[in-house]
Parts: sequence; structure tokens; C-alpha cells
Amino acid sequence: MIIKETGQNHSILNRFSLLGKNEVALSKGFAFVLGSEREAMFSFLKHLGIKLKNTENNFSKIKVEIERKRDRNRTDIEISYPNRFHIIIECKVRKGKVTEQRTQYIRDFNPECPQNILCFITQERDSTKQKVENVEVTYLGWLEIIDLYTSRKHLAILLIKEFSQFALRTYNMNEQKEILIQDVSDPTEMDRYKNYKVYRRFETFGIPLYFAPHFTRKAKQEEGEGISYLSKVLGTLTMKPHEITNTSTELSKFSKDQELIKLWIRGVKLDKDNKVYTYYFMDEPVKLNKPLRKDPGIKKGRGKNWIAASVPPNRCVSFKEFTRRIMLQE
Repeated sequence: MIIKETGQNHSILNRFSLLGKNEVALSKGFAFVLGSEREAMFSFLKHLGIKLKNTENNFSKIKVEIERKRDRNRTDIEISYPNRFHIIIECKVRKGKVTEQRTQYIRDFNPECPQNILCFITQERDSTKQKVENVEVTYLGWLEIIDLYTSRKHLAILLIKEFSQFALRTYNMNEQKEILIQDVSDPTEMDRYKNYKVYRRFETFGIPLYFAPHFTRKAKQEEGEGISYLSKVLGTLTMKPHEITNTSTELSKFSKDQELIKLWIRGVKLDKDNKVYTYYFMDEPVKLNKPLRKDPGIKKGRGKNWIAASVPPNRCVSFKEFTRRIMLQE
């Protein structure tokens, strides 16, 4: 690693750059910030829903560990406060996937602890929340973590500012999934999207910033075949449909609009089964002047950066490509 190039008056790197470029480096850096800066710690705890007064006394009682050896694995970060809460954090970057880790640490929590949280932080934006036994399972994106520290108060703290710069530069955190496009033709799902601002998927993790439904020819919608709407995704929950009645706290984090929240709840209640789904909760959609269509024909390479034939699961496109397609139709 080059610390300073010839001709430079000082290094453009900061102390976190010495950690490297893998997920271990990022988790160690984040743990160091949490354990060093009280404001960083209490902002994170509040974001997780932990109610604890920001005092020096409380901060002194919080324990922060990295790479603790457990029966099934090593945890990236653990944060605990005796008889108050216990948090296990698993960190992923780039294509790192959360698989069996979703439940393998459940037995490492003390059932008698008032608040147990298993938190996964990935490069994808994800606000999914679950409840497994006595443990809250939550999913966050690294950009969401960085967003916590964008106030003047936080950026005035050099350590916090340097960590945010390190994460953004080293892991290209701005390269997020932007617009998810999926075929929609089922009458219930079209009704759920149009009238309740909800999109239902089978259990999934990692969400885009926006959702754009592609109405198929079979859907026979008045807008015609193609993409006619773009909706901002405000949050997601993975759960069984009947559990929506117990999610008022989570939904209120996505929006303060109580009428919109009522719509969301009614949209989820369209399902009567006992399966686990991931629900996207969205804002009022923007309607396009003309539907955006798939690339036609059978030419090799069609649909590059866009869509063609059947839309594959998790097909995401960039804002740049989406707006380019709009301009081509005008």
C-alpha cells in the first residue's frame, strides 16, 4: 500500500485505510468508532430501537467486542449492557450474502435479557425486521449507517468523519441497487400495488431504492403493457401476513402518514395464508407519460442494462438507464 505519492504534500488516506479493504476491516473500523465516540454509539442504539439515555455513565457500562468465538462461528461485533441489551452484528460487503447466519446465533442470546438484537449490515439497502424466538433480527445497509452520521454534530467529530469517508471510498457504497423492475400480472398483486402501495415478494433480503412494476400483456391494464409507475421504497418487513397487526412501531419508522400506514396494513391483509413473505411499503407512485417497454426482438445482447423477454428475479437498473429510456420515448 502506498501511503503518500511522490509530489503529494500529505497522505490522502486516513487511519482506517490501514485496516485493508475486506469486510473484517470495515467491521473493525465500525466497532472502533462505536467504542470510541459516545455520539456514534447512542445514535446507533437509537436507530436500533434501544431506549437508553445518552450519558457518560451509561456509555461506560457498554461493552464492545470484536471477533468473539462462539460455538458455531466468530461474531464480527458484539455490544452489551448488563441486564439491558445484547447486540450481535454481522457485517457483509460487496457480494457477501447472509444465509445460515440469519438464525445460527439465536442460541447465543440470553432469554432473560430484556432486549436481544441480531443485526446484519450489508452493502444493500435493507430495512427488513423479523422476530425469532426472543431475538429481534434486523437488516441495515452501510449507507444507512453512514447516513446516521451526516449531521453537523457528528461530522464535527474527526473519527466519525474519517470512518464515513473510508467506507464510501473503499467499498464504493454509492453503487447501490437503484430501481427494481419485476413483471406483475396477478390481479391481487396489481390491486395491492395500485391501491395499497404495497408489493409482495417471497422472502428476500436487500432492497432497491425504487420499485417499477412491469405490467405484462396478460395483465390487461388500462395503462397498457410496460412500466407506467415508479415508487420509492420506504421500508420492508419479512413476516406472515397476520403479523402486520403488531408492526405499528416499525411502520411508523417508514412514514408518519397514518392514512398511508392504514393502506399498507390493508394491503398486507389481502393475504390470508400462513406463509412468510417480504413486503415492500412504498410512497405515492410517480406516473410516467408513456409506458416503458422491454427491448423487442431476438437479437443477441438486447436488454443490456435494461429488460427483455421474461424479467428475471431481482432485476435492477440504474437511474441513468431508466431516465435514458424515458427520453428515448419522448
